[in-house]
Order: sequence, then structure tokens, then C-alpha cells
Amino acid sequence: MTPEAIGLIKASHAQATATPRQLADGFYEHLFAAEPSLRRLFPHDLTLLEGHFEAALALVVRNLDEMSALRESLRDLGAQHVHWGARPEDYVTAREALIAAIGGLVPSWDATLERHWRGAVTAIIVPMLEGAAVHTAMAAEGLASERVSPCDEGVSGPPGKRSPATRRW
Repeated sequence: MTPEAIGLIKASHAQATATPRQLADGFYEHLFAAEPSLRRLFPHDLTLLEGHFEAALALVVRNLDEMSALRESLRDLGAQHVHWGARPEDYVTAREALIAAIGGLVPSWDATLERHWRGAVTAIIVPMLEGAAVHTAMAAEGLASERVSPCDEGVSGPPGKRSPATRRW
């Protein structure tokens, strides 16, 4: 990302966040309008989450020129999102909701600014998706490493619940 693009993003972020929680309100409004099924993943009262969202976004925007320093934190955040029920396609929906929310709050919004924001948000969600994928792969490996006892192979029913006639020793 060029220094010019970073400067434009920082300036537009300042405009979009001039009123606390206004950006977060718009983001969640666009997110739930685009994908109503996502609403169930969030608490009824979004007040606390809105503050966290705006603080996290501000941190990333401040560090756009040092995204590599945030990579591990973003990967960890992506792993957390797996627990919250986020799917890979939800990240794209969230990106579009954020871009729409910012675009609605920045008077100078144009195609160039939208392109810069799309690149910046993609740079945020890619490591998050990587973290989610690693978390999921580790869970799969954990399941795969569970060994089935040779005595249990081919026998139906949970161990300890089988009748003596179905046990194979």
C-alpha cells in the first residue's frame, strides 16, 4: 500500500469516526442487512462490541504502514472468530459492510478511496482467514490423531454400551 493510499485511508477514517460509534453502527446495520443470519452471532446489545470494533479498526488504520507487525494478532483474531461461528464468506460480507458504512460517512468518498479501503480491509481479513484456517486444520488433525482401538473397529455403538455379543476382543 502506498504512502498516499495510507494517508487517504487515515484521513477518511478520521472523518468516519468523528462521532463515536457512528461507524460501528453503520457497519452492523449494513452487515445485518446484507446477511440477516449473522445477527444471531452477536449479542443483543452491541454497545460494548461497537467500542471494541472501532478501537481495533483504529489500531489497524494507525499501523497500515506496518501491517506485518499486526499479522499474528490478526491471525489470532481469525481463530477466535471460528469459535464465534464466522465462516469464510462472512469476511467478504463484513468487508463490503464496512466499505459501505465508511462510504456513507465520508463526504469525499470516490472510487479511488473505495479501492484503497477495499485493499486495506482485504489486507486485514486475509491473515484473519489464515488464522481461522490454521485453527480449523489443527482441530482436524486433533480428530484424525484419535486412534480407534483395534477392538472397536467395525463395531457399532459407543464403547462401554455394547453387549457382550458385539464386543470383539
